[in-house]
Amino acid sequence: MSRDKFYDQNRNARIASRIDRTGKLRTETQRRDVGTTSMSVSTDRQNNSTNLFIDFTDVNDGEDVSINLNGREARSLYRLLRRHYGKAGKSVRVS
Repeated sequence: MSRDKFYDQNRNARIASRIDRTGKLRTETQRRDVGTTSMSVSTDRQNNSTNLFIDFTDVNDGEDVSINLNGREARSLYRLLRRHYGKAGKSVRVS
């Protein structure tokens, strides 16, 4: 039996949507613990474009890393996860 303790992370984290200062719809993770991944997605309703942003710290060198996916790439990621969770018998809950 392991003596390692499990510490809950991001207990106070949440996901919120808002209109940002440029008029884009933005949905993002908030109140995440330092050193954990944060994500946001932004849609410009004027030109119907979407971008997904994923920010995390590289565990190997401690550098901050950002990934930016356009709408098509983000949708492919969503479809990949939806199919995977479906095959695994888990639901992709939308709230």
